[in-house]
Amino acid sequence: SNLTILMKEIKRALDKKIGYKVIFVDDGSKDASPKILKQIISKEKNVKVIRLLSNYGQSQAIAAGVSQVDTPYIVTMDSDLQHDPKDILPLVEGLKRGYHVVCGWRKHGYSINKSIPSKISNFLIRALTKTNLHDSTGGMRAFRKEVADNIQLYGEMHRYLPLFAKWKGFRVTEHPIHIRKREFGRTHYGMRRLFRGFFDLLTITFFMTYSSKPLHIFGGFGALIFLIGFVISFILLIGKLFYKVALLNHQPL
Repeated sequence: SNLTILMKEIKRALDKKIGYKVIFVDDGSKDASPKILKQIISKEKNVKVIRLLSNYGQSQAIAAGVSQVDTPYIVTMDSDLQHDPKDILPLVEGLKRGYHVVCGWRKHGYSINKSIPSKISNFLIRALTKTNLHDSTGGMRAFRKEVADNIQLYGEMHRYLPLFAKWKGFRVTEHPIHIRKREFGRTHYGMRRLFRGFFDLLTITFFMTYSSKPLHIFGGFGALIFLIGFVISFILLIGKLFYKVALLNHQPL
């Protein structure tokens, strides 16, 4: 029910203002979406549809769409009408000013069930990665094609694309956007995804901190284990040689 409305809003926001192409990625939907998308591409020349066999996750859907892009700028957004196409051009303007990634900061129009997990998630990101972005996990963002070419998306990692980009040296910023009330369908975001996202965040933090210097963490663990073993062996040796005491039932000779 959202698709036709979304297409009209995109045209209204972008026609005669900027050249653009629209790529819809249908991640194995079982409703009437394929039929509606066929109707859209029969009327619009600058629209392409990619249909996946199953729902492989949002990262795979974004990767599939990005693989078909031949323009310098890319904007991703959800099709549930919560993202406003009017925010596309301000995000693109950030790229024109020299930034490589412009995150959509969901500053206005939060629904309470989605804002709490998002705020917790973004707080953890700022604390663990030392970034100063208010909102880096939103689905609406603009980035250059070269960013997509250098970052591989998998699992749930699409949410952390700005962090990967910053880690690789790209310039990252954000711009306030408005999140609208969902008219059709229901959200799948909640506390359960927050827990999964936390483990993904730990993985990313590990990569960002130790990928170029793995010995800093593995060497530290190794040194600690060696030290513990050395101290225990030294105590056992002293007890055996000087005090003739078996500190353990089967103390080695």
